[in-house]
Amino acid sequence: MRNRRADLIWAPLLVLSAGLSLSQVLLFDGGGWLSLPMVVLAYPVGRRMASLPLALWVFTAVASAGLVLAFWRTSDPLADWLSVVSVEFALSVLPWWAGRYRRLRAEQRERERGIVAEQARLRERARIARDMHDSLGHELALIALHGGALELAADLADEQRRTAGELRACAVRATHRLHEIVQVLGSADAAADRQPADESIDDLVRRATAAGLRVRLRHDGPVPGWSPMVSQAAHRVVQESLTNAARHAPGASVTVTLARQDDGTRVEVANDPAERPGGGAGSGQGLIGLDERVRLAGGRLVAGARPDGGWAVTAVLPDGGLAGTPPRRSEAGPPAFELGVSRRQTRRRLLQTAALPLGGGLALLAVLPVMQALTVARTGLADERYETLRPGQPRSDVEWLLPPHDIGRAPEVIDMPPLPAGASCVYYQVGDDLLDVGSDVYQLCFVDDVLVSKDRLERA
Repeated sequence: MRNRRADLIWAPLLVLSAGLSLSQVLLFDGGGWLSLPMVVLAYPVGRRMASLPLALWVFTAVASAGLVLAFWRTSDPLADWLSVVSVEFALSVLPWWAGRYRRLRAEQRERERGIVAEQARLRERARIARDMHDSLGHELALIALHGGALELAADLADEQRRTAGELRACAVRATHRLHEIVQVLGSADAAADRQPADESIDDLVRRATAAGLRVRLRHDGPVPGWSPMVSQAAHRVVQESLTNAARHAPGASVTVTLARQDDGTRVEVANDPAERPGGGAGSGQGLIGLDERVRLAGGRLVAGARPDGGWAVTAVLPDGGLAGTPPRRSEAGPPAFELGVSRRQTRRRLLQTAALPLGGGLALLAVLPVMQALTVARTGLADERYETLRPGQPRSDVEWLLPPHDIGRAPEVIDMPPLPAGASCVYYQVGDDLLDVGSDVYQLCFVDDVLVSKDRLERA
């Protein structure tokens, strides 16, 4: 509905752009100053108007109106109509097509950015699934172990021993089912980016320092009582931020801050400006994944440049359990498939858009012979008939030798001879055969309905 309203707003501008071709050719002499307004109007319409059929209708209507006006205005409609169509094509259709091409490319890039962002979110959810597998799998293994120990205890009754055995079997089955679910929801990439089991942020900072990164950790307040998922989200924020600092700001010092505040705990990783060029701009998928993980943990994430030229990533995470929006089930298909569909749709729409100027050109080629035949039949004077004309003949004697119509106003010629005094002149195309017709014209001048001169003129 929104695109339809926008199309109705922009369509009059396209009509004006294409319609100026009629004014430039049929109503003005040398109206070249209208070229710029036509281009300026057509290009933004292509960028904003979504409907291809509506644009096709506008261009076709203007070309048809040009044909009608050409037949009405002159006896040589072919030249005028071709001028209308040529001006419309060059100054309205092509700028509109360029604008529409830019629009379709921008829409494709926007769709692909959304698909890539969704892919990053899905990967982050896969990492979360693997993390849950590690923590829950460990707890289930302990339950199975304790159940097995109870099953072997000598002081238990048979009923209690059977119950302990069922407890152990249930824990084993739950572990297997958890593993199957993670295999379905997870990915091979998720397993490659896991931290060591039960690694704290302090351990992570020590490990980064040992690897050569200039990083220090500041605690502002007591250690928060995070749930496992929130703790893993905090660890992931610090881990990804340290990786980005090492990659994009080599040599810069990094400060990791854990600070308590009213709505939770602030986890901030800030680095100074890079001392030497880094690894270039990233894809942004890491931050998208961090934002998804923090959101699923009930927190919020902010990342951006600092005034001193450094970079900071700040996450505010709730204490205790989850407090945020529950995860929404993604309705998108596999990202790679969606990327392929998006690109195929864009290619199809580009081909449809290109079909307009291409189809218009082919239609013009098909119409040209018909228009040429009509023009020759209406205004063409055969050479042999021209040779039989003699000055001094009455108009009534030569009328039957002439075509039914002349070409109208005097054409622009290279060397116009002086006109006899009081003469009225008419002009005809040279030749009456479709293949032999040329650009020259015959000039016949009459005084008091008597032929006084005849000349063959070369068009300028």
